[in-house]
Amino acid sequence: MPWEAFTVESFGQSLAEVAAVVFFFVVGGNIGSFLNVVAHRVPLGMSVVFGGSRCPACGQAIRPRDNLPVLGWLLLRGRCRDCLVPIPVRYPFVEAVAAVLIGSVAAVEILSGGYTLPLGNEVAQGRWWRGVDELLFHPNGRLLAICLLHVTGLATLLAWALLEYDQQRLPRRWSVLVGLTLPVLSLLWPWLQPAVAVPPVVLEGALGSLSPGQAAGLTSLLGLLAGWLLGSLLRAAGYAGPFLAGGLALVGGLCGWQAVMTVSLIGLFLSCCRCGGASICRRTAGRTGIHARRLTMVDVLVAFTLQLLGWRWLAAGTGKLISEAVAAVTS
Repeated sequence: MPWEAFTVESFGQSLAEVAAVVFFFVVGGNIGSFLNVVAHRVPLGMSVVFGGSRCPACGQAIRPRDNLPVLGWLLLRGRCRDCLVPIPVRYPFVEAVAAVLIGSVAAVEILSGGYTLPLGNEVAQGRWWRGVDELLFHPNGRLLAICLLHVTGLATLLAWALLEYDQQRLPRRWSVLVGLTLPVLSLLWPWLQPAVAVPPVVLEGALGSLSPGQAAGLTSLLGLLAGWLLGSLLRAAGYAGPFLAGGLALVGGLCGWQAVMTVSLIGLFLSCCRCGGASICRRTAGRTGIHARRLTMVDVLVAFTLQLLGWRWLAAGTGKLISEAVAAVTS
C-alpha cells in the first residue's frame, strides 16, 4: 500500500540502506588514504606496508585520529598537529575522490545484486535493487569477488594517476603483474570475467569449442592487448602520456576489449571538456596558447567508473552494433 513507505519498518530499512552506502564510501576513503601513502613512498623506494605514517616535515608519527580520511585534515585545519606545517589539500581531495568513485561502484554492484554486469553473466540475480537484507542473509560470494576485483582496478588506476601527476615512472613490475594476473584469474574462475571476447553470433563459429575458462581467459588477454595497443598508438600520436597504455590494458583485462573502446571514447570526451574549460580560463585571464589535449589517467579513471556503473547498457549497445556490422558484412 502507498502508506507502507512511511512505516517504522520501512524507515529502518532506509536507514540500513544509507548506512551500507556510507560504509562503502568510508572504505573508499580509506583506500584513498592508503594510495596517498603509495604515491609518496613508491618513488622513494620505501615499503608501502611496513612503517607507520609520519609527517614529512618533522618526522612525528601521525596519530590514528588524525589519519581519518578527509575528516582528520578538517579537524587539524590543514596543519600538522606537532609542527603546524600546512598539509597539502591534495591528500583529502584524493581521499574524497576515492570515496566517491570506489564507494559508488561497490555500493551499486553489491546492493543491486550485480545488475550492472553485462547480460548473460553467471553472477547477477535478476532484480535491480536487492538491498542490505539480501547482502546479509543471502551473500553472493562471486559478486563480492568481482566487486573486489573492480575496486582493486579502480585503486590501481588512481595510484597510477597520482604517479603520473607527480611525473614519476610506472614501475615495470606493476604492469607486468597486471598482465600476468588477469588472464590467469579469468582462466581459473571464468565467472570473474562477465564480458565475452566476441558476440555469440561470431562465437558459434570457430571459437565455439572453447571451454568457459578458455573463453574468459581469451577475453582478458584480448582486452589487455587491445588496451596496450590503443594506448601506445595514442601516445605515439601525442594524445597521451606513458601511463595510458598500462591503464587501458588494465581496463581491457578486467572488462574486455569493448570496454577499452568505450572508456577511450568517454575519456577523450572528458579530456576535450577539461581542456576546453582550461582554454576558456586562460583566455579570461588574458593568457595565450593552446592547452594540449592529452588523455590522462584521471580521464581514464573517471571513464572506467562510468563504464562499470553502466556496463550492462554499454555492453548491450556495443554488442548490437557489432552484430549488425557482422550481419551486414556476411549478407
